[in-house]
Amino acid sequence: MIRFAHPEAFLLVPIVALLLARRLLSTPPATVLRVLVLLLVAGALAGPYVEAYAPGRDLVLVVDRSRSVPDAVRATVDEVADRVAEEATAGDRVARVDVGREARVVDAPREGWTRTHSASTVDPDGTDLAGGIDAALGLIPPGRQGSVLLVSDGEATGGDAEAAARRAARRGVRVDVVPLRRAGAFDAAVDELTLPADAAVGEPFQFSAWVRADRPFEGTYRLRRDGALVAEGRRAFRRGLERLVFRDVVAEPGVHEYTLDLETGGDRVPENDRARAVLRVEGAFRVLCVTPQGREDRLTRSLRAAGLDLVVAAPEAAPLTLDALDGFRAVVLEDVPAPDLPPGGLAALARWVTDFGGGLLMTGGRASYGPGGYHLSPVEEVLPVSLEMRAEHRKFALAMAIALDRSGSMSVDVGGGLKKMDLANQGTCAAVEMLNASDSVAVIAVDSQAHLVVPMGPVSDRASILARVRSIESMGGGIFVEEAIEAAAGQLSVARQGTRHILLFADAADSEEPGDYKALVPALRKAGVTLSVIGLGSDKDSDAALLREIATLGGGRCMFVADAAELPRAFAQETIQVARSAMIEEPCAVEVLPDVLAVGALAGTTFPSVGGYTIAYLRPTARAGLRTQDEQRAPLLSFWQRGLGRAAAFLGVADGPLSGGLATWEGYGDHFSTLVRWVAGSEASDAVFAEAARDGHEGVLAVEVEEGREDLLGGLVARAVAPDGGSRVLDLRRTGARTLEARFPLTGAGVHRLSLDAGDGRFLRVPPLVLPYSPEFAPRSDPGEGEATLARLARIAGGRVDPPAGTFFEGPRAGLGFTSLLRWFALAALVALLLEIAVRRLGWQPRAGAWWRSLRARAPALRLRRRAKAVATAPKEAGAAGSPATSESKPAPDSPPAPTKRPPSEGIADVIDRATKRRDR
Repeated sequence: MIRFAHPEAFLLVPIVALLLARRLLSTPPATVLRVLVLLLVAGALAGPYVEAYAPGRDLVLVVDRSRSVPDAVRATVDEVADRVAEEATAGDRVARVDVGREARVVDAPREGWTRTHSASTVDPDGTDLAGGIDAALGLIPPGRQGSVLLVSDGEATGGDAEAAARRAARRGVRVDVVPLRRAGAFDAAVDELTLPADAAVGEPFQFSAWVRADRPFEGTYRLRRDGALVAEGRRAFRRGLERLVFRDVVAEPGVHEYTLDLETGGDRVPENDRARAVLRVEGAFRVLCVTPQGREDRLTRSLRAAGLDLVVAAPEAAPLTLDALDGFRAVVLEDVPAPDLPPGGLAALARWVTDFGGGLLMTGGRASYGPGGYHLSPVEEVLPVSLEMRAEHRKFALAMAIALDRSGSMSVDVGGGLKKMDLANQGTCAAVEMLNASDSVAVIAVDSQAHLVVPMGPVSDRASILARVRSIESMGGGIFVEEAIEAAAGQLSVARQGTRHILLFADAADSEEPGDYKALVPALRKAGVTLSVIGLGSDKDSDAALLREIATLGGGRCMFVADAAELPRAFAQETIQVARSAMIEEPCAVEVLPDVLAVGALAGTTFPSVGGYTIAYLRPTARAGLRTQDEQRAPLLSFWQRGLGRAAAFLGVADGPLSGGLATWEGYGDHFSTLVRWVAGSEASDAVFAEAARDGHEGVLAVEVEEGREDLLGGLVARAVAPDGGSRVLDLRRTGARTLEARFPLTGAGVHRLSLDAGDGRFLRVPPLVLPYSPEFAPRSDPGEGEATLARLARIAGGRVDPPAGTFFEGPRAGLGFTSLLRWFALAALVALLLEIAVRRLGWQPRAGAWWRSLRARAPALRLRRRAKAVATAPKEAGAAGSPATSESKPAPDSPPAPTKRPPSEGIADVIDRATKRRDR
């Protein structure tokens, strides 16, 4: 009997028939064939098959890929998989399911299965054994003999695994288990480190830590705050819970991280021997000012004189982490380059503004905005101005030759499916995209030889250039520096632009064969060719000194990039620098715009002239408060709300040779202190209150508004930022007349940061939550709980624990299989289609029987009888409506001619007879 895997496909038949009714209904033979084609195509889509006897068994290997399975036992998993592949015989099929927080099918059932080394893609912070068993059952067709082999430590954190085992038992599917056992005699864990939600600067506080163990032990504990040791000791711990009490005082505001470590011998789960917690220390309104070399200048002195609590730092030492930034309300970047800031500082600063209500003010200069390397950085997305290089501000056309290291060291993976070479290509593309048609560019890939990728020519067909650059692949040995410089110089020799520049990109630890660079590079310099170097690595690498010297001889810059992801930003910065189109160094007057009132009144209605400014462009939704009165009409001061925070951009130089009239302006202090206070924003703590707590592996955010401010509840928006940087909006639900609550999973170990948007630029920073370690490492009172769980699953589903070798496929082998009829349905549909074409196109008609001829003969007569009946009744209706027409009546001149009348003696039978004869003729 024919069965269909997807019978719902037949629902297409009436739908298509209605849509194509006119095409389907033609001559009867063609109609029959078209309907037959439609039915056969629908049948093919429905998956036709017939059941048949199929010897063999299916085995689904369910593998625990959670964090609780240590790397030390991965060899056991591989060994079991290899045994499964070896024991499979003819007719046996094997499938694989990986289990983490969710279950995922890795291999569908197939014969000849072998173990692969593909990386698991499941979330390891969970073990959904129930989902794994259900997924395995879905891979074993009904009527097919099969079993499940579960390889796990049994520490389930998902659904009801025993219920899934009962479903397998009802299907007759056996569940065998292979327990994965950790080495170690006992488990001791820091169960919880409890800190107050917040504390004041200089305020002593007390907190506790709870240690859980499944047997007595003696160990050492160490408590650290922000990495610095606070307390340590050694003591004997009893079985169960033990409490440790600590006291501390913090002098700096911000978020501070505490860690408590246990040192034990023979611990079965060392991953839970460390717990983390954070404490928010509240302080006064503070501002971080990052200045060149951490200098004290007129800007910092003016802000202090205005009553602001100021912290001044050099770029390299700036505390630009989310924990440290929590202690500040605003950050001022005063003419400092982006590469000098700490690694990760730009991303942390941008997130602090958008997600946690921070304020940012950037001032202009030769080391700021585009010239300072902020183009294509996370901070550019926060600023109210964009930093691209536009043709209207270019003063010189540029010819640039880019020599790229494509040696073997550039094939190293950097994550996200990318290699170092891919990021170098992206950097080159960023440089090319900043050039225009008046510029020329050449791109050379270099290993032990120079390979011309893009010959020197105008940047006209930009898409073609970018495509060729992206195709560069890593190969060959180390980069030969002399070959790279000579090839670049050869390309620049045909360039007509006055500004000619070589950009050499090389690995700071793998640059070879510099040749006589001390003669070659100065000779190029005399010929008007400058040279800069971008070194991948640090200034401590083996070839860093060589690259720095080459850049010095070439009159250019040397920049070292430790993080390959920063290469696009570095290439863009170098292009802006060499194009010399990012600064206006001429005095100009300033116009005060009405929107300046949005940030607070300035001293007077006029603003002094400036000696110069950095070029940037106002974003569409930003507002400008000051504008230059030169031909550029540049937004000297702009600002906007960005996420929860605010950002302002002052393109002028706050303190330096290009300050112009600012240097002596009496309103200087009021101007900048007003800007800083505006970007700092205002918290909503006077009307909205929030607290967060951890409930196991779930976070709970409770929000309350003061009485009479219930109108605020509808506009509150809560966000949570996970340790991996992922941000999500929380679902706030009403729990009372003035209260809301949100519950959300803590999906990863680390700090989960919360914020609350109260609207109108007001926000509330909520103390963060910490998940000390993955839920997979949560301490358990019974060390044998996981293995006992596996034994219960096997007992429920009729399986075995640690099945012996050679028994994985043990059991009945006679089961149902199926034979697909898809090809036969498709072939029949094709034959029917060809017959329909023959009927319709070639005029071929099959011979008809008597019933067919009778039907063809009667159909026209029936139609004529209906038509004649309508004609016969028409005069009666006309007579009822008015007087009958006479033989002498004539139609009006303008009326249409009357229809011809039939002879009175001709009846309906005569009409039919005459029509039938006409048809026969």
